Amino acid sequence: MSELSVTQVLERIKNGKGLERMDLRNINLSQVKLEDANLRRADLEGANLEGSNLRNSRLTSANLRDAYLAHANLSGANLQKADLEGANLQGANLENADLSRVNLEGANLEGANLNGARLTSAQLELANLGGAMLVGAELAKADLRETYFGGAKLLNASLKFAQCEKVNLEEADLTGADLTEASMRDAYAAKVNLSRAVLERAILDGATLSGADLTEADLRGGSIRGAKVDGVKLTGAKLAGLTASPEQFADVQAEWVDFSTHSTKVRVEGRDLVSYYKQLRSGVPIVPPEVLGNLAAAASSDQARRYFGKGDILRNAALEFGGDSVVEVQARFENCTIKLVEGARLMIGHEGILDKCKIEGPGEIVVHGRFVHDNAEPSVCGPRRLIVGPTGSIDGAIKQHAELTQFGFDRGCHMQLRITR
Repeated sequence: MSELSVTQVLERIKNGKGLERMDLRNINLSQVKLEDANLRRADLEGANLEGSNLRNSRLTSANLRDAYLAHANLSGANLQKADLEGANLQGANLENADLSRVNLEGANLEGANLNGARLTSAQLELANLGGAMLVGAELAKADLRETYFGGAKLLNASLKFAQCEKVNLEEADLTGADLTEASMRDAYAAKVNLSRAVLERAILDGATLSGADLTEADLRGGSIRGAKVDGVKLTGAKLAGLTASPEQFADVQAEWVDFSTHSTKVRVEGRDLVSYYKQLRSGVPIVPPEVLGNLAAAASSDQARRYFGKGDILRNAALEFGGDSVVEVQARFENCTIKLVEGARLMIGHEGILDKCKIEGPGEIVVHGRFVHDNAEPSVCGPRRLIVGPTGSIDGAIKQHAELTQFGFDRGCHMQLRITR
């Protein structure tokens, strides 16, 4: 029980005294004015704060487990690292609130206003955000596994590197959202609006996207293996480096799609999409009449895109890829040396394995599969950028670029990495 009565709480607020670290468990503060209140580390477990005004309040690291905050005003509040597991925030106003690293597991935020809210690295597993407003919200690196976003508005929201396995986005609006390298395996996203969204290197394997709108979406370097894409609108979508099966494109709706790389402009008519992708996956992409640019640029498209498929094995080879090359490895490489010129991009896919290989040069490396090298000498030398996705595994040593390598390590990845200058 609370160590203070409601009257005592109101008296402290009236006299400008804080409630920091106070034991206020199960207290009834419904409809109370607590604007700008200091409730840092306060214990409000099970408290009733329905309709209360907590605007700009400080609730960092507070315990609000199972608290009742329906229709409360928490706009501009600081809830960093607060524990709201199982809390009821239905219809609450959290506009521009700071919820970084907050625990909202299993919380009810149905119809809540989270426009402009900061939820970086927040824990939202199994939370209910049906119909919630999250326009411009920051959800980078958030845990959204099995979270319900049905009908929610996430226009221009950032979900970069978010964990979205089995998330429910049915009929949600993510127009212009940034889902770069988000993990969305087995997501249910029927009729979701992802028009103009950025899904570069995002993983949507096994997702249900039936009837989704991906008009002008950027899916470059991503994966939709096993995903249901019947009726998906793809007109103007960027698909270079996308991992899929040609048959998946049989039932999509597209006037044209964009397979352009840095060095080529490739526009493919929707009616040619399946046949184009079949040849692209075979490693010998066709050049349709709609290719933009001169013949020299078109002729270089075979070189710009290289694919090594599942089941292939390459041993003791020396490979070099020029600028603007996009190289995808779903095969097994053993004792190979790979040189990446400035601008080249190497992606080790989920099925890809590089065993005792060496990668040299100022390219970009993305690891979703396995890179193994037990030699004490650096196995990766001078990359501009190294990204290890949530399923990626890398063991070895890396010598950084002279201007320092940019690193990106996603939650769930495995690393045993020695980094030197």
